[in-house]
Amino acid sequence: MLSILIPTYNYNCFSFVQSLHEQAELCRISYEIIVIDDASTQKEIENRKINSLSNCQYIELEQNIGRSKMRNLLVEKAQYPYLLFLDCDSAVSSAYFIKNYLPLCLPKIVCYGGRTYENNKPADNTYLRWKYGVERESKPAAERNKNPNFGFCSNNFLIDKSVFETVQFSIVLEGYGHEDTLFGLELLQDQIIIQHIDNPLIHLGLENAESFLSKTENGLKNLIIIDNILKEKYPEIRNHSSLIQTRNRIEKLCLGRIFALKFRLFRLVMKRNILGKAPSLFIFDLYRLGYLCNLDHKSNRQ
Repeated sequence: MLSILIPTYNYNCFSFVQSLHEQAELCRISYEIIVIDDASTQKEIENRKINSLSNCQYIELEQNIGRSKMRNLLVEKAQYPYLLFLDCDSAVSSAYFIKNYLPLCLPKIVCYGGRTYENNKPADNTYLRWKYGVERESKPAAERNKNPNFGFCSNNFLIDKSVFETVQFSIVLEGYGHEDTLFGLELLQDQIIIQHIDNPLIHLGLENAESFLSKTENGLKNLIIIDNILKEKYPEIRNHSSLIQTRNRIEKLCLGRIFALKFRLFRLVMKRNILGKAPSLFIFDLYRLGYLCNLDHKSNRQ
């Protein structure tokens, strides 16, 4: 019935898998849990204990293949018709997490459960990631359902295997960022509307501010690639995010070059705030917008 698929990299997810295993056993369903390690540089030996759990499999790759190929590989190994993708750096927030998904195992289903964060704010340099997650990502299903396919996240979703085999994660994008955004938009073009429910996972694996900013920058490079793909294939959904909408308005007013220049002038000042003890998400948004505009005009300066 259900294949629970978890990609992992440099993370000990045994306790998470153990809790999922306990819930699946109580549901008395046909299931499997497959965890694939994408050639971690720091081997988490405890993850190998996953193989001692019934209906569970842990695989270590010898070479890193990246986020999109990893998810596609997990599906190749899955034997059941419904797939539940979960991020490894998570914890269940409910004793009924698996049970809540079972009534939604239906043909053509794509269902996102959501993401939440621990209540206590961290005192270390992961505060930026926690603050962004709490204020921007932790949204109730009612709000997410207003634009169900926009801003899709792949940390916690159920999908009919036949749908996934039609719209896989694109391998055009490299590194971190927005492969799930493109996946959601391509589902929309296939007239598959994502359903949203309140069945969140707790996001535990918070990056420090430097790492989060670096991943954000790489994600913005991927966002440019996605925008170019949409421009050619699906121009009617180019304005799929507020950041892209603002960038497009700036370009329409011929102000993109000015924003790029301002970004280069004030980049270090903004970074000091973003990487500091009291980061402003408004400044973080300005940084992302400026970085995006700078990417647009970078080639013209070379």
